[in-house]
Amino acid sequence: MLITNFRNIALAAVVGCLSAACSDGGGSNNKCKGMEVTSERLFLQQLSDTSVIIKWRGEASAACIGTQQDKLKIYGEATQTASGDKEVLFSDLEPEVAYFYSIGGARTAPDGQTFVTSPEVGSLPSDGNTRIWLIGDSGTGGDDEREGHEGEAAEVLAGMQAFIARDGEPVDVFMMLGDNAYAVGSDFNYQQAVFEVYAELLKQVSVWPTIGNHEMGLGAEIPIAGFSQSADPGSYVAVEGAAPTRMPYLDIFTLPGNGEVGGVPSGTEQYYSFDYGNVHFVSLDSQLTARDTDQMAAMKDWLIDDLSSNDSDWTVVIFHHPPYSKGANHDSDDTEKIGGFDMPQQWMRETFVPVFDNYGVDLVYNGHSHSYERSYYLNNLIGKSDTYSAAANAELVDGDPDRPASGRGVQAYEQLSPTSGGVDDRVVYTVAGNGGKADSSSGITDPDQWLLHPAMIGQPADTVSPKRRGLPVIGSVVVDAGENTLVASFIDANGEVLDRFTINR
Repeated sequence: MLITNFRNIALAAVVGCLSAACSDGGGSNNKCKGMEVTSERLFLQQLSDTSVIIKWRGEASAACIGTQQDKLKIYGEATQTASGDKEVLFSDLEPEVAYFYSIGGARTAPDGQTFVTSPEVGSLPSDGNTRIWLIGDSGTGGDDEREGHEGEAAEVLAGMQAFIARDGEPVDVFMMLGDNAYAVGSDFNYQQAVFEVYAELLKQVSVWPTIGNHEMGLGAEIPIAGFSQSADPGSYVAVEGAAPTRMPYLDIFTLPGNGEVGGVPSGTEQYYSFDYGNVHFVSLDSQLTARDTDQMAAMKDWLIDDLSSNDSDWTVVIFHHPPYSKGANHDSDDTEKIGGFDMPQQWMRETFVPVFDNYGVDLVYNGHSHSYERSYYLNNLIGKSDTYSAAANAELVDGDPDRPASGRGVQAYEQLSPTSGGVDDRVVYTVAGNGGKADSSSGITDPDQWLLHPAMIGQPADTVSPKRRGLPVIGSVVVDAGENTLVASFIDANGEVLDRFTINR
């Protein structure tokens, strides 16, 4: 069961909403007097301090919201999207207020259909903490589940719920690191792997995804799921021999390419940014955009503009292909894998790591490798794994090149530049592509190098000797971002913390 906590926020009146059909809720003018209509894939998009998009699939043509569950007063007419979904944008809401909503124009909201608007941009939540949940490669749910990994995405979700049950702190931001729906990212795959697995969470928390290789269907040259090397979102093919179509990912989600919820407009839904309180988030596209030189240059220029205008306490970046990894199925050193299929790992490292170093990024999260790996506090690591030097690339304990700081306990990292334009800043890189499956050493890469990238920190919870620099278990990451402290925890399917580090401002 989803853990819900509304932070004891005093309910406030809603100022208004965008829809021309909005009513003040008084007397006979209140249009919220219908009946709840059953819908599929009900979820939230672009939640901010003043607005939210409610999205669903079904016959209903309107939604209502309000600050009292049985007295919804604000009515909005739905528009239909290219994916056949319905959506309503409500604006002029109040920051950090609990709202309830119905689908179909009912005056009363069913249990579970509720959300809390974010704090004002730049402000802390009233409880002093923003909680972020990150999962990667979680799309094993549904009829097309990977053999041997059945039900593992649900186990990871249960682990997160067990973790938050202990302190009652709810998830504020839900991020997906790509390969969200196996096997080919079809609408059917998304229905089963995302909207059915996370149904209750999606009704309450906005989801922010990035594109993975399995979002792109079959490869044109190699007709295998997830092996597309196209830079064209219109090249999606779900079945061998079928005509190319637009990738479902871009139609299913409504993403802020125009700066609707903070950040600099990107002009595309393939990559974007947004603000939540005192945290700035960026989703980059390592699948499509990274495969075209001009597009990648444009994404880099946009990212620099976006980060240059960012003055948030914390900055978190997500994309699919990890710049550092020795996962069994994906090695960031292996640029020749299947005709360059994994080249984006090198391209993202060489092109974007210097930007992360120079513009105040704190955390980078990736999927793709089906395991957990977490780096030291790094900067200026552009080459392959054999170029890593603790003295040159990591934060050290007492300046000792043999003692790179772990971020654990008394070795908490110190943020060098809390805002953009920092000099010699450092970043923690995390691979969390184990949200729906975890691979053994029998993968494509050399088993002797599996989970042994030297820039990744050793994992005490590992069960082999010597300890590996990663964990081959399913799980997810929870990040708690406060005013002066950020804590990132890797949570296994039992809700136990297997790795944790801290950054202090």
